[in-house]
Amino acid sequence: MPTHVYQPLRNPPTWLDRLLVHPLDMTVALIAFGFGLLVAISVASTTFSPSKSMDQMPLVVVVLVAVFLTSGGAISLVGLNWSGDEVSKGWALERFGWLLSLGGFAVFAISVSWHYPGSVFSWGMPLALSIGCLLRFISLVLIERSTRKIITETENDQQ
Repeated sequence: MPTHVYQPLRNPPTWLDRLLVHPLDMTVALIAFGFGLLVAISVASTTFSPSKSMDQMPLVVVVLVAVFLTSGGAISLVGLNWSGDEVSKGWALERFGWLLSLGGFAVFAISVSWHYPGSVFSWGMPLALSIGCLLRFISLVLIERSTRKIITETENDQQ
């Protein structure tokens, strides 16, 4: 399966290399961050609303969406672009970011579906994005588990 992803030619990989390795992960993290910023701006502004659905949401829900999406998107991007020596830190950051993003997308989807159940695209897309965040989180857990197992086996073979 590793041959199914882009293999960067540069070491360390550039930002473009990382984008090509994780094109949809980066896109979803950027969407979470960007949408979160728009929601945060709407909380601070009395005239701007990025979504008619948000006008129907209680302020606490709007603030939760803003915090979850902005911080989740940012932390996911940091984890995805981690270049430190401890890859586990990058994975931990990315996992936490995906959980926050999942929360933001899910809260938004539930709130929109509550107010506008017939607007399937409006609540279905954030619901799908929240499922994608969950799948990436699970994937990272499995990647780390597999890596730790290989490291343990390698260390045992060397002893």
